[in-house]
Amino acid sequence: MLNIRLKSLQNLLVEKKLSHILLSDVIDVRYLSGFRSSSVFALVSRKKNYLLTDFRYKETAQKFCARNPVWTFVLVKEKLSDSLAKILPSGATLGFQGNEMSVDSFSRLRKKLKGVALKSLSAEIARVFEPKLRIEIGTMKEAARIGDTALKWFLERLEPGMTEIEAASMLELFCTEGGSQRASFETIVLFGARSALPHGRPSSKKLVRGEFVLIDFGCVVDGYCSDMTRTVVMGKASTRQRNLYETVRNAQARAVESARAGMKSVQLDSVARKIIEEAGYGDEFGHALGHGVGLRVHENPRVSPHVSDLLLEDTVVTIEPGIYIPGFGGVRIEDMVALRKDGADLLTTFPREMVEL
Repeated sequence: MLNIRLKSLQNLLVEKKLSHILLSDVIDVRYLSGFRSSSVFALVSRKKNYLLTDFRYKETAQKFCARNPVWTFVLVKEKLSDSLAKILPSGATLGFQGNEMSVDSFSRLRKKLKGVALKSLSAEIARVFEPKLRIEIGTMKEAARIGDTALKWFLERLEPGMTEIEAASMLELFCTEGGSQRASFETIVLFGARSALPHGRPSSKKLVRGEFVLIDFGCVVDGYCSDMTRTVVMGKASTRQRNLYETVRNAQARAVESARAGMKSVQLDSVARKIIEEAGYGDEFGHALGHGVGLRVHENPRVSPHVSDLLLEDTVVTIEPGIYIPGFGGVRIEDMVALRKDGADLLTTFPREMVEL
C-alpha cells in the first residue's frame, strides 16, 4: 500500500524533470516507507531508493531494508551532504522539502553537491501525503473513539470549583486510561469568558455555574492523532449562550453534510462561514474552518477561505467553526471526517447537541 506514495513521488520526478527527491521530514519518511526514526532521510529516484540514517538506527534500518528490498540502506557517518555526494552524480537534479530544511543545511548541500541542481518542492511533496490509507483512517478512528469515551467520563466528573488545569489533567488521564499513547497536543479546557480564547492555555481559573466550558483535545494511537472540540455549559444555559451555540452547531452540521472530495477548500469553508456571517458573527470567526490530521495533529490541507486547492479523496480533515466574544465566551464544535467522493465519514462521534451539566 505504501508503494502508492512511492509511485506518486516517482511520477513527480517525471513531471518536474528531476533525477531524485529527498525527504528530510521524519514523519513524511514514515508515510512513504513505514520506517520510524527520529533521524532518517529518504532519497527517491526512478530506479533505486535509499534510507539514510546514522549509527543509532543502523541495525533497525538494515533489517527494515532487508524486509523491504525497494529500499537500500545508507549509513550517514557525519553529515547528510557527504552521503548524498556519494550517490548523486554531477548533472543530477534534486527536489527537496524547502520548508523542512534550514538555511545552514541548504548551504551545506549546495556547497557539497557541486554540479547538482537543487529545487524546492515543499507543496508538491506535501500533497502526496494528504490522502490517507484505509488502515491509517482506521487507526485515527480508534484514537477518536478513545477520545469520545474519555470525554463522556470527563463530563460526568466535572464540577464547579475545579480549575482549568485540574480539568485538563483529568481529561488527559481518562484518555491515557482508555488507551491513548499521549495527548496529540496540549489539552485545552477553558471556562467562562476565557472560552473566547480560541487556543488559550488552561489556567487556575475555577469553574462557576452558568459558564461555558470549551474542551479541545486529542488522543494518539500508533502515532496517529485525533482532534475534537466540544463546548458545554455548567448548569442551565442562558438564552444568549443557547443562541450562540445553535448558530455554531448549525454551521458545523451544514459543513459536515456538504464535505466531499473534489470540492475546493474555500468552498467547504464558505458553507460554515456564510451561516455565521448571516447570524452577525463574521468578525468573531477569525480562523480557518479546519486542517488535515494524520501523524501530525495539524497538517495539510488547510480548509480556509484563502486556499483554493481541491480536497482529495481519503483525506482526513477537521471541521471546526467557532464564535468567540471577548468578555462573554466562545463556542467551537470540531469533528474529524474522512472525505469520500460522495460525502464524508465522521471519525469523532460524541453528540453535538448542547450539554447542560
